[in-house]
Amino acid sequence: MALAVSLLSAVVSAQTDDCSNPTNISGTGGYAFNTTGASDSAYSPCAGLGRDVFWNWTATTTENVTISTCGASFDTTLAAYDGAGCPSGNAISCNDDSCGLQSSISISATAGTVYLIQVGSWNGSSSGSGTLDISSGGGGGGGCTNPASGPDVIVGDLNGITKYSAQSGVSAYAIGTTSCNVGDAELNWISNQNQHPVIGQNIYRYEDGRFEQLGMSWLKHGFTALQQGLCCTCQSSGTGSRLGVGCSDPYGSSLNGSQGGLGPRFEVNAATGGYSYPYTGQGSTGNSIYKRCQVANSEVNPSTHPGAAFYGEGHYVTPDDSAAGNQANNASYRRLVTGSGNSSNGWSLNFSGPTIREEPAIRAWPNHDATVILTDTMVPGDGLFIVGSNATDNGDGTWHYEYAVHNLYSDRSCGSFSVPVPSGASVTNIGFHDVAYHSGEPYPGTDWNSSVSGGSVTWSTQTFAQNSNANAIRWGTLYNFRFDCNLAPINNGDVDLGLFKPGGTNSVLAEAWVPDSGGTIGTNYCSAVANSTGVPAAISALGSATVVDQNFTLVASDMPNNQFGYFIVSATQGLLTNPGGSQGNLCLGGQMGRFVAGVANSGSAGQISYMINLNALPAPINVAVLPGDTWNFVAWYRDLNPGTTSNFTDGLSVTFQ
Repeated sequence: MALAVSLLSAVVSAQTDDCSNPTNISGTGGYAFNTTGASDSAYSPCAGLGRDVFWNWTATTTENVTISTCGASFDTTLAAYDGAGCPSGNAISCNDDSCGLQSSISISATAGTVYLIQVGSWNGSSSGSGTLDISSGGGGGGGCTNPASGPDVIVGDLNGITKYSAQSGVSAYAIGTTSCNVGDAELNWISNQNQHPVIGQNIYRYEDGRFEQLGMSWLKHGFTALQQGLCCTCQSSGTGSRLGVGCSDPYGSSLNGSQGGLGPRFEVNAATGGYSYPYTGQGSTGNSIYKRCQVANSEVNPSTHPGAAFYGEGHYVTPDDSAAGNQANNASYRRLVTGSGNSSNGWSLNFSGPTIREEPAIRAWPNHDATVILTDTMVPGDGLFIVGSNATDNGDGTWHYEYAVHNLYSDRSCGSFSVPVPSGASVTNIGFHDVAYHSGEPYPGTDWNSSVSGGSVTWSTQTFAQNSNANAIRWGTLYNFRFDCNLAPINNGDVDLGLFKPGGTNSVLAEAWVPDSGGTIGTNYCSAVANSTGVPAAISALGSATVVDQNFTLVASDMPNNQFGYFIVSATQGLLTNPGGSQGNLCLGGQMGRFVAGVANSGSAGQISYMINLNALPAPINVAVLPGDTWNFVAWYRDLNPGTTSNFTDGLSVTFQ
């Protein structure tokens, strides 16, 4: 027995059970440990951390690193502090359950800096052996060296996941999130009013070429902010009512799953960050899945989804971040793997790998399929959609077209989705997938209708006028559209997102894989003058030149970003150089009509579009387009070259059928 005790003491001393004299390590690698026989220290950054051992770790490079005890034989708790020796301040990162009952944290390390690492167990309730793994990675970005202007909240880490008991074949999960303020101003975190973040959690699955959303939670309302340093050097605000510049704040999975503090999504405008307070359901609780991120057990069953990859996502929305225009980086994601479970009680989900900061989960899709195209498209004055697309050969003379539309923070939402398909093409196996709202959210789960006509495949829900609570693609959700077609793909087509709520432009375009029409609508003529981007803007058309189809859409592309423009029509071609002091050529003559109702902002894509009414061309023309008519079109737009001026696209001549 005496020999056993002396050997055990030697193992513990290899990690040092004393923070004043920790074991020195450096760089990346794995370090075996055993906490059996370790005592409790006075430092417990995670609730109840005990029976702990310590290292002084010196970073050899400046990078994000992941520190983990995944695979240890017991329920671990892990923390890191800035500086050597016993802690003199708060932990910069702390985690209890990240990979099952084990722990993983990510920190932004600086070469030559020493960090104290502490490993123990929750409440000192267990001990055992494992490996302390220190590896490169743990998320990118962070804005630490080049902070954004104003408050800027991101998800610095997804720090744990909790599963709750199943109800009628549905399990619920809660995902812990550590926020970071990577802006140059403090972020409001004021409880009991609408000036604090709300936190959404989502779960997704990639399988067989499809990236789909499986579940979503209600929103955790923040109530106080700690002042830790996961992402950057923390400049504490000195109060829980503001998250300081560079500071981080952890909300564990159990806190994000606390039902009384969860409010609905429908009361939140993610474009402005505004929301109602008090919120609906405040303080209310229910069964084990109520308000939490709900996923059908069948969707994570490893026997029926053996090759699937799962992802968890956290998303913060708050007013002052939105007012600063910093909403685009508010979501982060992390890989999930299935654990123990069965079809009745569901399966646990555990994190695997680092948190990918400042990116929503849809960004993981191209990691599985290299041919996937992701296109960001902004709704002017509103928010951001991310459109993913892919096309694969079925090997039987047809191709499969797969689309995912993720609304990151648009309040206007999406109510229709159209893919151009030439008339006469064979379109089969049309499909649709959405994510279920629950727990009293007012939005129904009605699948969108689909149709093939007028040169496109179109899916749509009810219009806003028909039902303001229709099943539109609202912020924080991802919907899927798919079909097979006998035409091979091209990767530079445009799909159309029809906006649900009224206001401004009616739709936005996104570049995507689409069936190749084998030709174009109309003939381009005349020459445009290069604008401030260094290239000339171009005009084209989508939809159909058949009058009865009534879906003829003009598109102007390669415009300068965030500039206004509109389309002009005439029966006569021409060439006017620098008319009205512009820097371009107007490729029209005679009487001209301006589509002023279609004035739009080119946004970050440098593009505008407008579906014209062929029954009534604008004044002073005031006629309907008839089959056999030829009309000519250009687009006018604002430019900076170098001073404020204007320019034109080339011309497009179309003979209608």
